[in-house]
Order: sequence, then structure tokens, then C-alpha cells
Amino acid sequence: MLVDLMANAVDEGYLTAARRKAANPRPAAGAGLAAGSGRETGRHGSSSSGFGRATALAAIVLALAGALFATAAVETHRGDAAAKHDKRQLLAQVALQTAATDELQRQVTTLDGQVTQARDKALSVTDRDGALRAKLATLEQVDGAVAVQGTGVRVVLDDAPSSHDAGRDGSGIIVDSDLQRTVNGLFVAGAQAVSINGQRLTAQTAIRSAGGAILVDYRALSPPYTVDAIGPPTMGASFIAGPTADLFRTDHLLYGLGFTVYDHQRLTLAPAANVVVRYAHPLESP
Repeated sequence: MLVDLMANAVDEGYLTAARRKAANPRPAAGAGLAAGSGRETGRHGSSSSGFGRATALAAIVLALAGALFATAAVETHRGDAAAKHDKRQLLAQVALQTAATDELQRQVTTLDGQVTQARDKALSVTDRDGALRAKLATLEQVDGAVAVQGTGVRVVLDDAPSSHDAGRDGSGIIVDSDLQRTVNGLFVAGAQAVSINGQRLTAQTAIRSAGGAILVDYRALSPPYTVDAIGPPTMGASFIAGPTADLFRTDHLLYGLGFTVYDHQRLTLAPAANVVVRYAHPLESP
């Protein structure tokens, strides 16, 4: 064993590796560095080229986004301008039609006056004692055909001051049933003539809603709603003590709904715009 150890001092594996290394010598250090530098240079060049492409792509995306935003802004501006133009046209049409309606109403008032004069002239011949004319005057006041003056009550109803106070269910918004309830309460208290925002009520007047607006005799009204009533001196106290006023006071406390009563007011109620006279005939006995 000692002889073999001395003869083979180097391990067989190490000897094989040394022979392989001698058969394939390593390149010079400079060449290796040069080759390494080339690989590094290639990587750096590829990185620089990728960064440039990314920058160009980002610039294109930003340019497209800016163009889209600019186009949207222009279209929005055009849309707002068109909406404002349409609104101005609608308001102009409303003003024009309102003026035309007011002019027609003035013509109707003038013609009513002429009819009344002709009727009184005819009655002055046939109605010597004036009983028929007195009856007609009373009926005209009740029916709203003529203007009336007197002491009465003014009730002002208004929506809650803010949508928050009004509530989601619209409890703080005045609706047509509120005006109907007010008018009925005033008649129960003794009212002889009633008007809402200047619109005289008759036995044929309808109070209804359409599209969120309240219509009185097919004329749209806007808040606040002023209900004027002419009647006896006790009418105001009776209305305030009644159930209608109690309900509105509760709505005022809960939802902020506007409710104000002015008693003992000197009022003048204009005649109704449209008074249609219908005649009843007794049935013929069979």
C-alpha cells in the first residue's frame, strides 16, 4: 500500500481533470474580458432600445388620451350650448303663448261686460221691480261670474324650504289634495267665494296635478299657493280650529311645510276665467 501511494500520489480524478484542462486551454484574460464586454454592451443596447420604445408608446397613449378628452370637452360644451338654446326657445314660446292667452282673456272680459250691459238693458224693461236682477247678482257672485270684495281669510301654503326637509316620500311638498283640503275646509268654515293664486273657483273648477304641477282650471300654478276666501267674520277662527289646520300644523312641524293663515283681510277676488252656464229642464211626465 505504501508503494502504491508513493507511485500514485495524485488521485485519479484529479489526474483526469488535469489532462482535460491541458487538452482545452483557457482563453486569455483580455479575450474573456472583451467577450464579456461585448455581452454587456449587447444587453445595455437592448435595454436602451426597449426604454425608447416604451417612451414612444407612452407618448402616443397620452396624445390619444388628450385628444379624446379634448373631443369630449368640445362635445359637452356643444351639448350645453344646444340645451341652453333649446331652453331659451321654450321659454320664449311659453312667454309668447302666455301673452296670447292673457290677451284673449282680456277680450273675454270685455265681451262679458258688453253682454252684461245688454242684459241689464233688456231687464230694465221686463223686470220692473228688479227682483230678477237681484237674483242674478246673487247667483253671479256664487258662481264666480263677477268680481267680489269683502273681508276674509288668506291661507298661504308652500313647499318645505329644502329637499332634505321635504322627505323622500314628498311629505313636505304641496300637492293637489292639499289645496282641495284647504278649499273644502274654508267652505265648511263659511266661505262664500274662493280663489287660488288669483284663479277664482266655481262649482265646475277642477284642482288636479299633472307632471308634478298643480292645475287649477287647467292652468298650472307654482308655489307658494295663496288661497283667498271671502266670508263671515267668524270664518277665520272656525278654519284655524278645524281639522284641516291641525293637519297642516303637524306637517309644518314634521316636514317644514309652509302654512300661514292671515285673518280679517280685505280681499278682492276677480271673476272666473271660464264660466259655463248649463240649463236644467224638468223631465216630461210620461
